[in-house]
Amino acid sequence: MAVSEKGLGILGGTFDPIHLGHLHIAEAVYDQIALDEIVFIPAFVPPHKLGQDYAPAQHRYAMTELAVRSFPHFTVSDMELRRSGVSYTIDTLRELRKLYPERKLYFIIGADSVAQLHTWHSIEEMLELATFVAAGRPGYEGVMDEVVRHLGKQAAEHILLLHTPEYDISSTEIRTRIRSGSSLAGLVPAEVEHYIKEHGLYKKQEMA
Repeated sequence: MAVSEKGLGILGGTFDPIHLGHLHIAEAVYDQIALDEIVFIPAFVPPHKLGQDYAPAQHRYAMTELAVRSFPHFTVSDMELRRSGVSYTIDTLRELRKLYPERKLYFIIGADSVAQLHTWHSIEEMLELATFVAAGRPGYEGVMDEVVRHLGKQAAEHILLLHTPEYDISSTEIRTRIRSGSSLAGLVPAEVEHYIKEHGLYKKQEMA
């Protein structure tokens, strides 16, 4: 799929906490498809984490703001925090389409999520509102067969597979390292590590 115009990249997530993997993948996508900017949107209540523990939204938002501060083409939106309730992607894309009616939207996901897109809430409408950018290592090309099988060939035309560097970093690993007192060097920006220590996050998991 050729990208002929600049647009708005969207990276949503729990960001519990945000880490260098998030930033590097966003940077790779930004470079490869020449976006104007990428907006990070922390979820208020992630639908896939209902009933689970995660840091309060205001802390996850603050850490995300700190993490993107040195990237002039990255911004952070609190739209899901202001909306409150469960953070469904369809609601966010509808809101972004109203805010930016003339811009092309690119919703960034991991390539490992592509095969499950047919299970997402209102996925057909989401694919009409935005092009999905699947970031991952080579070897995921076959997932498009799964998309076509469930959603049809036309839906697959709204999914762009990109080869991006693989970063073996997870928020779960970071939280575990914090609780064990291990170093976070090379995992999160220094400002985020300072914020976590300053607010005593993840010493024991907090219920949002």
